[in-house]
Amino acid sequence: MPLRLPTRLRRDHRSGSRRRHAAAASLALAAALAGCADPAKPPNLLLITVDTLRPDRLECYGGKPGVGAAMCALAEHGTRFQWAIAAAPYTGPSVASILTSSYPAEHGVTQSAMSYLRDANVTVAEVLRAAGYLTAAFVSNPVLDKSRSLDQGFAVYDQRMRQRERNRPRYVERIAQDTTDAALAWAQVAVSEPWFLWVHFQDPHGPYDPPVAASVADRPNEERLPVRPDHSGHGGIPAYQALPRLFTARAYERRYLDEIRYLDPHVRRLVEGLDALGEPPAVLLTSDHGEAFGEDEVWFAHGHSLGLDQIRVPLLWRPPQPRAPAVVARPVSLLDVAPTLLRVAGLELPPGFQGRPLPVPETGDAESSERLIFSEHAHRLAVIAGDVYYARDRRRIGEDERDTVSGGRIRAFPRRSARLSAEAGFPGYIPGDAKGLEAALADYLEATRFRRGAHRSELPEGTQETLSALGYLE
Repeated sequence: MPLRLPTRLRRDHRSGSRRRHAAAASLALAAALAGCADPAKPPNLLLITVDTLRPDRLECYGGKPGVGAAMCALAEHGTRFQWAIAAAPYTGPSVASILTSSYPAEHGVTQSAMSYLRDANVTVAEVLRAAGYLTAAFVSNPVLDKSRSLDQGFAVYDQRMRQRERNRPRYVERIAQDTTDAALAWAQVAVSEPWFLWVHFQDPHGPYDPPVAASVADRPNEERLPVRPDHSGHGGIPAYQALPRLFTARAYERRYLDEIRYLDPHVRRLVEGLDALGEPPAVLLTSDHGEAFGEDEVWFAHGHSLGLDQIRVPLLWRPPQPRAPAVVARPVSLLDVAPTLLRVAGLELPPGFQGRPLPVPETGDAESSERLIFSEHAHRLAVIAGDVYYARDRRRIGEDERDTVSGGRIRAFPRRSARLSAEAGFPGYIPGDAKGLEAALADYLEATRFRRGAHRSELPEGTQETLSALGYLE
């Protein structure tokens, strides 16, 4: 059976007016379906996204014993997905894809903080709110600012941040303790069920400088990495990641694990605190993207490529009712998050959703072999079909092209493929195409070539100052 592009990407591009009508129609459909779902026990829903979390650092994905124990415990009576693929290797577009079940080419959010979610896109929060859910979000990364329209459908969108980053003091974020406190405080006074809560934790995003960390020092005779003058991480430590007197890969790896160890109890506290307030929620935990630890000669950075270290993320599902644990080896997309939440809530999917409900008993959907999963980067594309991964640059990249976000240079990457096994680690790359997937990427480029990110002409003054200092406005 031939492989096909997602349905919406094979359609002719519609006008903005027709898109808005389609969005309004989907919300009306959700409102009507609210009366069809079982009104006795509509499930509460918790979506947790963890910034910059590599799955292979968690114990349940082959990491060190005890690392991420609370996060891994979510799948002890649910499902762990071995190969979950983000739609982009940086936060804004990846999160927008999670919320809208659409690719960046469709929803309009790019790496630039001036980009925003197109009005025609329908978020999972909008559908749930129209169906009678109380909706709230608590985010901890400034690039998720509500000026980008990521608050669509949320009655509460809490982005209060006061923690200043060590090396970029204009970058104000929120640590896990404060994020958890804010979310639980909201839940304790929320007066109605069902509810949908999205919590985005900034930990373990760099610099790896958690409030609580074990003492670590470079060892004699270990290779020392240079500190880069930019944030690219190519060949050395990104400037924003640099920690006092630490120059080795082992030291930074340990501090990254300390970030996860700091976060993990707060994930447990959040889930247990919500469980104690009423009907325990269905919980889905994932990440927006990964992090490089030497892959492609890049250290402690993300957003530069579509390597598997960048787009493979953990995905853990705890259903409303405990059951025997399961592991799904077939790759899935983060576009599947929103469809899963809606299906579990008893709601139909809006016509614009490009993902599908995850293959878990709670959705009643089985795995399907006929599928293409894409991931997008400003300069690259990747596709997965079955257990085969293939990636290439979108165009020829010059020798001296500047990356406006990292301050480094845009590098050309070879065409490469890999076979995704059921093993915990990352496979080696093979040069060249695989299974004819070059044709799939060419079709995807053609289907999306007229789509451009939606960009605002201005941002709130404080937001503009912060993000300009980080390079996100160029």
